[in-house]
Amino acid sequence: MTTARKRRPYAARVPAEQRRTQLLDAALRLVVTQGHGAATMDAVAEHAGVTKPVVYGHFRSRNELLTALLRREQEAAVEQLADVLPDRGLGDPADLLADFLRIVQEAPDRWYCVVMPMADMPPEFHAARESARAQALDRARDMARGLFGGTGVDPEIAAHTAVTLFEMAARLVLTDPGRYRPERFVASLRAAAGLAG
Repeated sequence: MTTARKRRPYAARVPAEQRRTQLLDAALRLVVTQGHGAATMDAVAEHAGVTKPVVYGHFRSRNELLTALLRREQEAAVEQLADVLPDRGLGDPADLLADFLRIVQEAPDRWYCVVMPMADMPPEFHAARESARAQALDRARDMARGLFGGTGVDPEIAAHTAVTLFEMAARLVLTDPGRYRPERFVASLRAAAGLAG
């Protein structure tokens, strides 16, 4: 008796850019839930509900897929940050934190890759994270110079403190959103600023 092989359901034809987005989304989800090593061509195909040749039709290799994913997420994260960072001055740091945590909640998988330590992260991803963090530190340092100039507050220390606070808040919001709501961080930051002022 011959057993019929289970066939994968037919993936409907979609425009190339839409399919590419679908495959990158599947790869991102795998990276976040199972680590970079899990984002194989087979796994991406299965997660996206397509055949492996469909994945190879858009990306020649796993490396090309992961490079495209890195580029997409890095560009989107920088764009999101640019939307919330003020052009000049600092404004209210609590409002800035609230805006940052809002964008983290809008794209949790993206920000998980940015702020969470991941043991199997390829060197390219690690380098991109460090580059993005260095850019954030530079911007925070410039803002601190404008805010604290002549007060004796070291702008470099203030920048590291702010970036670390934002990263830690994002990690907690992502990993335990019921307990660590953005409003809780904003209220604490406002209370601390009031005590210092």
